Parts: sequence; structure tokens; C-alpha cells
Amino acid sequence: MVVAALVMMPNVSQLVRNKGNITLPSYTESQKASKIEKKANGNKSVITYTVVFKNGNGAKLTPSQSSKIDNKLNQLSSEKSLKIKKVMGPSDNAQTKKQLIAKDKTTQLAQVTVKDDKAVGQQVNKLKNQLKISGIKTYVTGADVLNDEFSTVTEKGIQKTEVIAIIFIFIVLILVFRSPIVPLISLLNVGVAFVTSLSIVMNLAEKMNFPISNFTQVFLVVVLFGIGTDYNILLYNYFKGALARGLSAKEAAHDAQIHGGRTILYSGISVLIGFSVLSLAKFSFYQSAVGVAIGVLVLLAVLLTLNMFFMQALGKKMFWPSKVNAGGGKSHIWYGLSRAALAYPVVILGIIAVAAVPFLMNDSSTLNFNNADEVPDSYQAKYGYKVIQSHFSKGMSAPATIYIQSKSKLTTQENLADIDKLTQYLKQEPGVKTVTSATQPGGSKIKSMYLKNQLVTITNGLNTSTKGLEKIKSGLNSASSQLQSANISGSVSQVQELADGTSQLQAGAQQLSSGIDQYTSGVSTVNNGLQSANSQLPTLSSGVSTLTSSSQQLTSGLSQLQSQVSALSGQATQLLTLLQSSGQDTSAAAGEISQLQSAISQLSSGSSAVSSGMSQLQGQIPTLTSGMSQLASGTNTLVASNSTLTSGGQSLATGSATVNSGVQQMNTQFKQMSSQVTQLEEGLVSADSGLETIANGNTTMKTYLDGLRKSYVGDTFYLPKETIKSKAFKPALNAYMDNNRKIATITLVFKGDPNSETTSKQLKTIQTDMKAQLKHSSLKNARVAVGGETSQNNDLRTLANGDFGRTALIMTIGIGIALIVVTESILQPMTIIGTLLLAYEAALGITRIFSKSVLGDNLLSWNTPFFTFIMLMALGVDYSIFLMVRFKDEPMPDLKDRMLNAATAIGTVVISAAIILSGTFAALIPSGVTTLIQVALGVIFGLIILVIILPLTLSSLISLTKWHDDRMIHRKKPEKKSAKKADSGDAKTE
Repeated sequence: MVVAALVMMPNVSQLVRNKGNITLPSYTESQKASKIEKKANGNKSVITYTVVFKNGNGAKLTPSQSSKIDNKLNQLSSEKSLKIKKVMGPSDNAQTKKQLIAKDKTTQLAQVTVKDDKAVGQQVNKLKNQLKISGIKTYVTGADVLNDEFSTVTEKGIQKTEVIAIIFIFIVLILVFRSPIVPLISLLNVGVAFVTSLSIVMNLAEKMNFPISNFTQVFLVVVLFGIGTDYNILLYNYFKGALARGLSAKEAAHDAQIHGGRTILYSGISVLIGFSVLSLAKFSFYQSAVGVAIGVLVLLAVLLTLNMFFMQALGKKMFWPSKVNAGGGKSHIWYGLSRAALAYPVVILGIIAVAAVPFLMNDSSTLNFNNADEVPDSYQAKYGYKVIQSHFSKGMSAPATIYIQSKSKLTTQENLADIDKLTQYLKQEPGVKTVTSATQPGGSKIKSMYLKNQLVTITNGLNTSTKGLEKIKSGLNSASSQLQSANISGSVSQVQELADGTSQLQAGAQQLSSGIDQYTSGVSTVNNGLQSANSQLPTLSSGVSTLTSSSQQLTSGLSQLQSQVSALSGQATQLLTLLQSSGQDTSAAAGEISQLQSAISQLSSGSSAVSSGMSQLQGQIPTLTSGMSQLASGTNTLVASNSTLTSGGQSLATGSATVNSGVQQMNTQFKQMSSQVTQLEEGLVSADSGLETIANGNTTMKTYLDGLRKSYVGDTFYLPKETIKSKAFKPALNAYMDNNRKIATITLVFKGDPNSETTSKQLKTIQTDMKAQLKHSSLKNARVAVGGETSQNNDLRTLANGDFGRTALIMTIGIGIALIVVTESILQPMTIIGTLLLAYEAALGITRIFSKSVLGDNLLSWNTPFFTFIMLMALGVDYSIFLMVRFKDEPMPDLKDRMLNAATAIGTVVISAAIILSGTFAALIPSGVTTLIQVALGVIFGLIILVIILPLTLSSLISLTKWHDDRMIHRKKPEKKSAKKADSGDAKTE
């Protein structure tokens, strides 16, 4: 069986690391959060490590060192063996600088999230190697790392415990039996039981998920070696006594099996029941103690079979070199205690009760739930943990994470506003240091995301708008005044006169051109006859006169036209400027003015041609009129001038036609412009009134917005859709939301120790307030849970405290039933259980005082009371059964004498067993694990108390029972006398 157990033994160390950590029920808050976290990471379990970078010389980290840290972190993503999911470095952005760089600048943190591959130790070593930087101390810490190192500490502690316990037991057994053979046989028996039971428990854990913990193996060691040795001492004493009475080895072994084996069986079954009922606990950590029950069952089988072989095979040689004699050891201590209790039971019980009061009053329910305290400071994860608490807030070592899971996307304006509102609300909760979320990734508000800041921008714009409106209004008033003083109607009448003049000009020019044609024709025929020329002279003179008159009108009209054109051009330009300043569409007016200016230009050109032609004509007419006599002689000259005269006449006709056309067009456009100017004047008046209304509206709106900004509404979070989808906002969403944007996280850092009872109470308050806050928000239907170490400890605190009372009651009832069967009494089990409970309370109180004053631990570990209780109840009941079975076996009729003899005879065995069991538990102290040290102290103090008060309480009970029985007998005697007197009447005989 031993060979099979060794061959089939799984890797105990790795199995404990994988399945030995504390697991909470799925209905607890932290486990709900873990499920949401897993879903946010694609249904994959992840581990987040905290990397601590601290300057080796204690000074501030230099820019060069910070740059090296950033480079190392950036290189992590290429490390495939680590399966990096996310890295948050101290220099990623302004928000991470606030969170991950210490105020004294000596320390920086980084958050590295990797896929959980159940090999924490390997991942930590890889991270340390990858992030090693010269001159900088690097530590990798976190809850998972501390738990892994706790397993390492416990494993090393078990190795020390095994060696120390074996050596101690060997020495004590030599002192008790004065033989080296007995210790070897005893240790061999217990060793076989331990190896076999350990293999069974670990195989059950591997294949059937049997509950185990980091303490399963170590308690198997101390319990089996402790009570196994106790049982062997009892059995060997019976065997030795039987040999001393002259029985053969076979007969003596059979006698020891009957008497000693019965006691062992009763005691073992009581212990077995005590540990077995722990399977009814709800907490898997408490259930893991059931493994000890399997060990006890195997131990009973081994001790009651394998021991028989050694007893029969060795006989008296088993106790070599000491001699076997009939004189059994007697305990003078228990004799004195039992005798005093039998004599003064009420006084003894009163003294015990008074002595117990201080310990009962000093009972404190405050326990330490910080697993980091279980790990010695020499381990790197613990040192990194302490560095964080020294350079950051204590809560930074284990922030809490709030998970919000919604069926729809959380990246809507309403949802983000409610997340921000919750973030802001959580900051006001007592004990909270910082709160970060997607809307406040740096732990503080981003002003541009709130209406208060946005309303400031709007009101500033309104102020600018109001000033602009005032300028426009002033310009419109000025334009309106200028238009009213421009006398547009007078200009229109002048342009009409100009148009009439140009029409007359055109008619005269045409007559002139016709006359010139006639003239040139006449000159051409002058050579044919002077009479024809003389006959044409009156006509020429009349045409010249008409031409001269028309020329004067044209000259006068042109002068007026030029003057009016200049004025009109200035007014048109001013009008265009006013229209542009008023915001009106000036494209049509500008086009008309441009055409007008073009016509004026053509008119000026035509008038110049007319003037040139008239100058030539006027220069020739005097010659014609004064020298008609010379006409004949100058016909050659006139003929030569015919082309010039004809050209001038044509130019004059063409120019007058152009002028007339331009002026007529200008007249039409100016009339249209006059109508538009009238409309413009009316529009300016309307615009002025409208601007006044707008200005008043701006003032009213600014007053309203100022009031809104200063009210509570100003603190409202608001982001437009475009901003939510922008690249600038994406890093915050990536950091605090999953890829589908349906799970959001809020990180909460406490001011105090995240594992303290104060913080636990604060978290409970936050959970209650948070649910009330979200009840009337857009997130009312979302699943919300708080994860992190504080939440786990909170659930653990609630579960452990609640299940401890339930488990203790079940265990007490189970042991009580076993005692009733063994003692065949009710009062004796009640007294024994009362004694055990009293010993437990007193031992726990002494342990608390000792831990605080000597070890420096102000609080007991959360599992110290539980393990101390089950060990004292399960192991302490052994000694009670030892005594009461011996009491029943005593042949004396008097109860007091039977109890005194039983206590004297069994006292040595009990004291020896208590010393061995105490020494076995004392072997836990060098382990360095706080819980194991405190449990060892509690059990040792409890055993010492039990050794003292057990004979006192049971002897007092027997004394009081004897006194009660005597009273009852004394009361019954007179009744018997009276009856007999009545029957016989013989007083002497009676």
C-alpha cells in the first residue's frame, strides 16, 4: 500500500498551487466581478501584475532611467512566452503619470496583464528578467504573486515541521520509554499512515476536486504525528503492563488491543467525527480540513494492525534496553488536582469561572485578512508590496475595481454621463483616495467635458457677438443717414435731363453728318460749276448754324454730364460700400454701377471725338464764310479736306449715338437703383430693429447661461458623438472598457489598508450607496459588481465569520454525540465540551496577547480561530476520553475513588501525549507563516490549559454527582424505615 501510495502520488506542490488557493462561492460579490472580468477579456482568465521600479540609491529616478523603464515596458509586447494582454506604463499619458509615479519621484509602477497559465512563479521570473535595469530595483507583486509565494513559504515550512516534529517525537519517546526501538516503531507506523493518507487526499483532489488548501498537508503532518504518537503511547503502556503481568507477547498484544485499542478507537472516532462534519461547511477552505479525517481513518487502521505485528514479533525486546516491570507510572500532578476538585468542587469551579472572565471579556472579533502578512519580508513580492504602501497610498497596493456590464454599448452620451456621475459620487465616499474611469482617466475632471466649461465658451461668444452687433447697428445707422442725405431723387431728374440732351445731340449730329455729306458732294462738284456751289452755300450756312448751336448745347450738356457723372460715381461707390458693410448682396448693384461707369467712359470718348470734329469744322467755316470769293481758287484744298470732314462728321454721329445709348442705359439703371435704394433704406430700418432684438436676446441668453453655469447643472458631463468616437478619447475607452464597449470599469483606491476591517466596512457602505445611485440612472439594468482584493476579503470576512459559527456548532454537536455514546452519560459530555470551549477561549485570548506583545502582530490571522478551535476540540476530546474510559474501567464502587485512581493512572499518559502534541505543533513556529505560528501557540496554550482544568472539571462533576446521589439516598432511607415499621412494628429490626 505504501509503494502504491508513493507511485500514485501526484505533484503535491503544483496541485496545492493550482487548487489550494481560497475559492469563494459563485454568489459572492467578488466572484461575480471575476466572471465579468473574464468576459471582458474574451472569456479568458488573466492575471494583472504590479511591477515596482525603485531607484537603487533611494534618489529620484532620472529622465534617463525613466526612458529605460519605458523602453523595457515597450519591449514586453514582443515577449510571446508571457502572452501579454495589456501594459500600462507610468509615461503612457498624463493620466498614468498621476497614478503610477510616486510624489517623491523615486518609485514608478506599471500594470502588466497576462493570460493566466497557472504558472505564476514562472511568469514572475520572466517578467523580472525582461524588466531588469541597471541601477533600478525591480519587484513584481500583486495578490496572485503573494499567494504563490505564500504557497512556497508553506511548503518550506512543512519540510521544517516534518523534520523538527520527527526529531522531537523521537526524543520524547526515548525519555518516556527509555528505549530507542519504541520511537522507531511509533514513527514508522505514523509515517505509513501519513504517506498513505496524503496520497489518497491528493489523488481525490486531482481527480474529484476534493477540497484542499495550503494548510492541508501541514495539518496532516501535525495531527497524524501528534495524535498518532499519543495513541501509540497509550497502546504501548497497555502492552507493557500486560507483559509485566506475565502474559506472552501474543496475549499481551491481544490485551492491549482490547483495552487500549478500544480507547484509541473511541478517541479516533470522536476525532474522525469532529473533522468529518466539516464537510457540511459552505466554505471550501473549511471543508479542506476533512482531509485530516481521511488521515485519522487511515491512522486508526494502521495503528490497530501494523502495531500488532511489531508487538507480537518483538515482545519485551520492543522496550530494550529498559526492563518490563509491573509498576506503572502515576501522575502526582493529576492526583493532586483531582483530589482538590473532589474535595472542594464548588470552590474549584468558581475559581475556574473567575479566571476565565478576563479572557472572555477580552474576546475581539477583529481579525487580519491580509494575506501579505503571511509572507516574510525577505520575499521580493512582499518587499514590493511594502514599497508601494510606503511611496503611494496604502490602498494603491490593492485597488478595488467596479465592473459595469450592460447589454448595449456604454459609449452613449447618457451612459457616459451616468458613469461620470458615479465616479464623482464615489469620490465623496469616506476612505476613498482616488477614483478613475473612462470619463476621468487621471482621477480628476477634464474641464472641457463639462457644461460649466462649455458654457463659458458660449457666453464668451455671446459677448463677442453682442459687440459685433453693436458695430453693425452703428454702421447701418450711418448708412441710413447717408442715404437719406444723398438726394437720390434729384440725381435721377438730372440724369433724365442728361438723357434728353443726349437725344437732341444725337439728332443734331445726324443732321451734321448729313450736311457734311452734302457738303462734300457739293465740293466735289464745285469744279463743275461755281453756280452750283453758290446755290448750296445758304444750305451750308444754315447747317453750320444749326451745327454750331447743337455743338454749344452738346458742350454744355457734356459739362453738366461730366459733373453729374462724377457725383453719381462717388455716390454709387459710397452706396456699394454701405451695402457691403450691411451684409446685403451687392453683386447686382456692383454690376450695374460697373456698366454705368463703362457707359460714362464711352460717353467721354465720344464727346472727345465730337469736340475734335467741331474744332476742325469751326476752323473751316470762317474760311468758308469770309472767303467765298476764294472758294473757286481753294476747291482743291476743300476737296483735299473732304475726307477729314466726312470722317469727323461720322465720328460725331457715332459718338453722339454712343453717348445717347450709354446715357439712356444709365438712366434706366439709375431709376432701378433708385428703387433699390428706397428698399435698402426700408431694409436698414428693419435690420436696425432686428439687430436690437438680437442684442436683447443675447443679453437675456447670457444671463440665463451664466446662471446655468453657476448652478449644479454646470457640473453635468457632456460629450458630443463626434468626440466620443474621436481618436483622442479612444485611449480612455480602451483602458476602462472592453473591446465591445459593453463592459466598463471604475478603479477605486482607498486611503487606508485595503485589507483592514475599516476599509471592509467602507466598501460595504460603497456597495449599498452605489446600488442606490444607479437605481435611477440609465445603468439601472446593468450588472454591477466590485472586484479586487478588498472585495474578496470582504466576502471572505462575511463567509468565514458566518460559516465559522455554523461549522463550530455542527462540530460540537458531532463530538457531543460521540461522547454520549462513549460515556453513556449526558452530564459528562456537557462538562467535557464546556471544558474544551473554555480552554479554547482562554487559549485564543492568551495567543492574542502573546502575538501582540512578543511577535508584534496586533491581530490574529482570520483563520487562526478556526484552526485553533477544530484542533483543540478534536484533539482535546482524546484526553477526555482517555480519562473517562479509564474511569469506567476502574473496579472500585465509590465514584470519587474511581475518579482519583483513573486520573492518577492516566495522567502520565495524557501529560506525555500533550507534551508530544504541543511539541509537534511547536514545530510549526519555525515555518515563518503567521497563521501556522498563531495556531501552534493557540493549540499549545489550549493543551496546557486542558491538562490543568480537565481533571478539575471532571473530578468536580463526579464529586457533585456523588454528593447528589448521597443526598437522594439519604432522603429515601426514612421512607423505608417508616414503611417497615408499619409492616412489622419491630423497631429494633428496622
